[in-house]
Amino acid sequence: MKIVCFPHFYYLSEVSRLIEIGKNLRALEQEVIFFSHGGPYESIVRDEGFEVVSITPTMTPERYDEYIKYNRGEGSKSLKASFFTYEELKAYVAAEVDALKQVNADAVLIGWNLPSYLSVQVVGIPIIVQQPGSFIAPFFDKKLAEFAPALAGPGIARLLHHLPMDRLVNWLLPKSRFWIHPFNQLAAELGLPEYKSTLDFVAGDLTLVMDTPSILGITPEELEDYRPAHPEYFHKTPRYRYGGACYARLPGEVSEQVSEHFATSGTKLYCAMGVSGSPEVLRSMIDIVRDLDLRALILTTTILNEGEKDPSGQVLIQPHVPAHLVNPMADIAITHGGAGTVQTAIHSATPIVGIPMHQEQAGNVALVRKRGAGLMLWKSELTKKNLASALEKIVTDDSYRNNMQRLKQEQDEIDGAARAAQEIVNFLGN
Repeated sequence: MKIVCFPHFYYLSEVSRLIEIGKNLRALEQEVIFFSHGGPYESIVRDEGFEVVSITPTMTPERYDEYIKYNRGEGSKSLKASFFTYEELKAYVAAEVDALKQVNADAVLIGWNLPSYLSVQVVGIPIIVQQPGSFIAPFFDKKLAEFAPALAGPGIARLLHHLPMDRLVNWLLPKSRFWIHPFNQLAAELGLPEYKSTLDFVAGDLTLVMDTPSILGITPEELEDYRPAHPEYFHKTPRYRYGGACYARLPGEVSEQVSEHFATSGTKLYCAMGVSGSPEVLRSMIDIVRDLDLRALILTTTILNEGEKDPSGQVLIQPHVPAHLVNPMADIAITHGGAGTVQTAIHSATPIVGIPMHQEQAGNVALVRKRGAGLMLWKSELTKKNLASALEKIVTDDSYRNNMQRLKQEQDEIDGAARAAQEIVNFLGN
C-alpha cells in the first residue's frame, strides 16, 4: 500500500507523530511518502529518509500567523469563520486531488491538514486521522471535558469558575458546527456529504486515538463499540481505534549549555508550549519566572524570535531541544496542554502546570490533573502570585511526582506509533 502522510508542517508535534507512525509503517512493508503545503519542519522528515512532495498553494509564515491565532481562539468570532476561506480551500483541495492521483495513493494519514478531508473523497481513498482523545466524541459523551476560556479576562474568569461550565462544554461541543462552513460549502459543490458537526468533521474513515486507555478513561472496548449518543450530529458512525502516546524524539543530545544551566540543587523548571502557544503567554512566563527562586529553560519554537535573551541568568531561552531527554531533568514542566508536550512530561515523570489555549488542550491537562499529577491555570490567571503558588504546591508535595510516575508506567506499556501503524494496516487490509 502507498500511504501519504500529510501533516501541517508548522506543527512540530504533529510532524513528529507522523514520522514515528511512518517509520513503523515502513517496518510493516508499506510505502510511505509525505505531502506538504509548506512549513519549517520539512527538513526533519527528510532527515529521517522520507520523500517530501511540495504541494502548492503553500502556506506563508504570514498566513500561518493568522491561522494559528484562530487555533488559539484569537481569530474571528463569526460562526462562519474557519481556518480556511472557501476560495483558499477550493485551491488546496484541487491541488491535493491532482497530487494524490499522480502518486496513485491508497490512503492519506493526516494530523491537521484539513483540506484532505475533502480531497480524499474526490479521489475515492480513505482518510486516516490521528487525534488526541480529548477531541473525540466519546470523550464528550462520557462528560470528561473541562472548560478553559480562550479570551476571558480575570474578572470574567472568576465568575466562570462558579458556573457549571464543564457541563456546558460536554453538552454543547458535540452539537457545535464551528470551522465547517466553508468545507460544507465546497462539499455541496463537489457532490460530497455534509458534515453534521465539528466532531463529525474531524473523524476520518479511521480515527486513531493517540492516548493511553487507562489515562484517557475510555476502555478499548468502549472505543471500538462506540455509537454516538446523538447520531443526528454525524453523517456516518465514527470508527475509533487506539494507537497510544506518541511524542517528539528530536535528534541530538542535551547541550552543554542546558546541562550547566540545570546543574543546580534548586528547583528546575522546563517550559514548552509548542507552536500553538501564545506569544503573550510565553513572554509573561519569561517575565514571571526570572523573579522566582528557580532555574528555568523556556522553549520558543516558532512563537518568539530566536534572539530572545534573559540577562538575569535565571532563564535559558532556546528554540528547540530534544524534549524527551531534557524534560526528565526538570522538577516541573509548564505546558500549553498539547498532546505531545503532556505525553512527554508523563514519559519524563515530571509533574505539570498546564495553561491551555483551547478545549482540546484543557482536556489533555485535565487528564493529568484528575490523577493528581499536575495543576491547571487559565490564561487569564497567569500572574506571578498564581504561578508561584502552583509551582510551590507541586515542589513541596511529593504526591504529584509519585502520581506522575504511575502515569508514566501506564503510558510506557504501549508503543503508540507501532500500534497505530498496525491498526492502519489492519484497516486497509479489510
